[in-house]
Amino acid sequence: MKPLALLAGVLSCISSFCQSQEPITITTQSITIPGSLEVANWRNDHPNEPFKYPKLVYGFAAGDEIIIDFTTDNKKGTQQIEVMEYGNKSIVYSNKQFQTLDGIRIKVPKANVYKFEFATNHLFDRSCKVCIKRIPAADSTKNFNCAVTWKTVYDTTFTVIEEKRKVSSKYEPVTLQTPIDFFVNSGSNATFKGGKSRVTLPIILPENTVSWYYSFAATRNNNAVQATKSTMKLFGELTKLIDQTGTLSFGINALTQPPGANYCDIYLLDENNRAPFLNKDDGKWHIYSEGSRENLMAGIVQVRNCCTSNNFYLGIKNPDSGYGIAVMIEIVAIVEKAVFETVQFKKPVSVSKKVLPLFGN
Repeated sequence: MKPLALLAGVLSCISSFCQSQEPITITTQSITIPGSLEVANWRNDHPNEPFKYPKLVYGFAAGDEIIIDFTTDNKKGTQQIEVMEYGNKSIVYSNKQFQTLDGIRIKVPKANVYKFEFATNHLFDRSCKVCIKRIPAADSTKNFNCAVTWKTVYDTTFTVIEEKRKVSSKYEPVTLQTPIDFFVNSGSNATFKGGKSRVTLPIILPENTVSWYYSFAATRNNNAVQATKSTMKLFGELTKLIDQTGTLSFGINALTQPPGANYCDIYLLDENNRAPFLNKDDGKWHIYSEGSRENLMAGIVQVRNCCTSNNFYLGIKNPDSGYGIAVMIEIVAIVEKAVFETVQFKKPVSVSKKVLPLFGN
């Protein structure tokens, strides 16, 4: 069989099927169409708003044939009708001046919702009767449900935001004072021969300090000062311990204490107590006990709580009334370094609302 002959046969079969199908009534109802006088009055009260003409809304299957019958009780004046596809407002049928419609047929190009909107050219309201039927294109769509229900759908628009988030921390030693020595005179010598029996060493803590350490040693032997300073490896030992553990869980006994031969007192002070300490206004200055030590030859001191303020002082006192001493000190802070990763997340920008038709089920 030739292709054209085959196509003609198929079309003939489809045409025969459609002609053999009985029209299915979708609706038969009476409607009142507002006259132009009522429309004008409404628009006068509602400027910039569209008038809501009476309309009927139904869904149809692809290939359906719509049949429209329309009569007017009062024969004066003419009416208008527009049949539009929902969504794209494509007009599939329009008649701007009629009194009756008798079996008007409209081919449905695709499954969709169709809106039938009515108006009148007459001054007054018109009472009308409309009947809408359908002829299915196939037996499979015979029971197609033309009733339309409406579902509200919310559509959220997002934007992608990049944000740095802390995922972990690492710790880094920072030298505040390399090994240094001070000569602190005895009390009697300071009184009668000059010199100082009390000195202070400023401590400026960097941001994010979580703890800090100082090591110290005292001796009267000037020849031992350089040898003692060479044993002070606080920064190197803290660096090694942190690299090995990744944490600050090690104890202070893991650090090497420098050798000392004579006693000294070391006090942790703030700015308000520095001057009274130096002026020997005993009873008028106060210390932070966590970072203070008395009558020790040497030691390593860890300070955990005095980290929120940036400025402190170590007050060094020679408790001996007759002999001066050399005091050696090294100071190291432990600073927290945050480790960040860049993450992306969606942030809602706006929410729009859509009303979608449901039909055909």
